[in-house]
Amino acid sequence: MDHVVLSVSIFVTSLLDDKFVRGVNKTVKDQIIWDSFRKGNKDALEIIYEENYSSLFHYGLKFTSDEDIVKDLIHELFIDLIDSGEKLSATDNIRFYLLKVMRNKLLKQLAANLKLKKEGVEMSGFTLVESIENQLIKKEMEENARTQIIASVSKLSKKQQEIIYLRFYNDMSYQKIAELFEVKIQTVRNLMSRAIQSLKDDLEKNKIDKQIILFILNMRV
Repeated sequence: MDHVVLSVSIFVTSLLDDKFVRGVNKTVKDQIIWDSFRKGNKDALEIIYEENYSSLFHYGLKFTSDEDIVKDLIHELFIDLIDSGEKLSATDNIRFYLLKVMRNKLLKQLAANLKLKKEGVEMSGFTLVESIENQLIKKEMEENARTQIIASVSKLSKKQQEIIYLRFYNDMSYQKIAELFEVKIQTVRNLMSRAIQSLKDDLEKNKIDKQIILFILNMRV
């Protein structure tokens, strides 16, 4: 794995040198890597895969607990990218581009599963519960408080849970989330605001310090 990271680093450096770019930011870096990938550069593909597989995998697991489904969809996603090549649209945010494609694939898979009523396949839509629960366990939260917090998060709509995940676990801007959902930015802000207020009210009602959930999520609102 170390030699892969090293080769990736050398490749990115060479790309930036070729473009005479110094102190490059992530936007420019993504543009360079993506354009190189579209032209068929295999090293660029390796970078994209290495830097984004984990995010795609964990995002997929928020829709289904079946790891094989998620892995298959990621594999399908990259096959589609390779097949499309130069036909792919330009982007300056590779992570967002891939998450958007992955989300569409997940929703199609969800719709297909519901239509066919496949047995043994747990895929009921987005849930943030597992991520929150893992955070609470890491913080060694007392079991009763943990149960109450999980119950509060579960009351949020699936879209609200997904917005929280994208904003605070993937550091995605409100603008990008709005693009992902194909809604106005204000709609996303309103959903987030109502979600946070709902969590605060619910925790307060159960006599749990409302700052706990904000601390865990590191919410910057």
